Amino acid sequence: MARLAAILAAAMVMAGLASATEQQKVLVLLDSPSLEASHSAFLAGLRSRGYELDVKPIDDKSLQLKSWDEWLYDKLLILGSSKALGGAIDAAQVVEFVDAGRDVLLAVDSEVSEELRSLAQDLGVDVDARGNAMIDHFGYDLHLGAQDHAAVLADNVVKSAAVLPKALPTPVLFRGIGLSVAAESETAFVALGGSPTAYCGKPGAAMTDAKLAGPGMGLVALVQMRNNARVAVAGSLHMFSDAAFQAEATTRENRILGRTSNEAFCTAISKWAFQEQGVLRASQRSHRVVAGAHPGAVRPERYRINDDVEFSVVIQECADGACQPYRADDVQVELVMLDPHIRTALRHDDNGRFAAQVKLPDVYGVFKWVLEYRRLGYSFIELTETVPIRPFKHNEYERFIVQAYPYYASCASMMAGFLAVGAFFLYTKA
Repeated sequence: MARLAAILAAAMVMAGLASATEQQKVLVLLDSPSLEASHSAFLAGLRSRGYELDVKPIDDKSLQLKSWDEWLYDKLLILGSSKALGGAIDAAQVVEFVDAGRDVLLAVDSEVSEELRSLAQDLGVDVDARGNAMIDHFGYDLHLGAQDHAAVLADNVVKSAAVLPKALPTPVLFRGIGLSVAAESETAFVALGGSPTAYCGKPGAAMTDAKLAGPGMGLVALVQMRNNARVAVAGSLHMFSDAAFQAEATTRENRILGRTSNEAFCTAISKWAFQEQGVLRASQRSHRVVAGAHPGAVRPERYRINDDVEFSVVIQECADGACQPYRADDVQVELVMLDPHIRTALRHDDNGRFAAQVKLPDVYGVFKWVLEYRRLGYSFIELTETVPIRPFKHNEYERFIVQAYPYYASCASMMAGFLAVGAFFLYTKA
């Protein structure tokens, strides 16, 4: 028993070491030291999810993201405003941080510095000019936005279970600056948008034309990079604060809607940005010959034209540390040589395995299996594998081919004619 207890204690220690090793470090940069107290609930939520937070002033001269060629942090959280980045950190290094596959959550406000605006633009999100604010004369909160109408109740959220697994019961309280993403962008999208009556401008000043207005204006934008790194850009620092989490949403008609959904929304956004939900994992990719030159051969060196083959892959959706079989009817695979020769849908078995059987084309050459899956809010899946396809060998053709019967008949008729003419000359007297 003593020996068993010692073994269990050692196992627990090793498990503790493993969990400590897996704990991810987050560098938190604050525009003001007071933000650590005013946004304590949001930061506490990150700690409760297992992150190790290193909180520092945004303009600290000792800041650094990497030492030599080693990144010191896994995630970056910037709660910034008018101050520029300090130390060895600048916009270029943050972009390099993202290019290395790491994640960033950036929150700003109407006093955003030009460096943070430039950083957001480099990451695919445009922040409106400094000094502007999001205004809605019909959708403001009665208690917080009665004077300038700049504290608005926003409910135009993205329709994606990967970002927001559950519907928000009440609007999100937003006070900040507007954002925009390019309409043709393949990586960025708006997670929280403005209402039809919202616009971005100077509070208290009359405007006849606004650069950002209506549902197309973003309040929170998300970016799924091509390397599957993630970026979240929020136009409000206030929406992450304890005050916003505890506020009661009240319409301009003095109708009380209940506590705002800021806490649920900000938690969901941070989970998405830090790869805790909406993550797809592809594994066990395989292809095999069903009928053809080598039936049953798995991932053969080369295929033969017209072989019947099966392509399969296992896809899982990971959220909150657990992975479940992914279910979708729109996953496709292509067999490509310059252009797709085959494109077919993969069917799933409810256990995460997607598969399809196809007949290879009657064309030989160097082909590629290509699976590209991109859906709103989910991480990208891009799989490619080269598969040469050869023609029939000379001894693999049928002895008699139906299509060649006319040629067989012409050869037989020629021989028959030769024999007939020869017999005629041999046995006929002149």
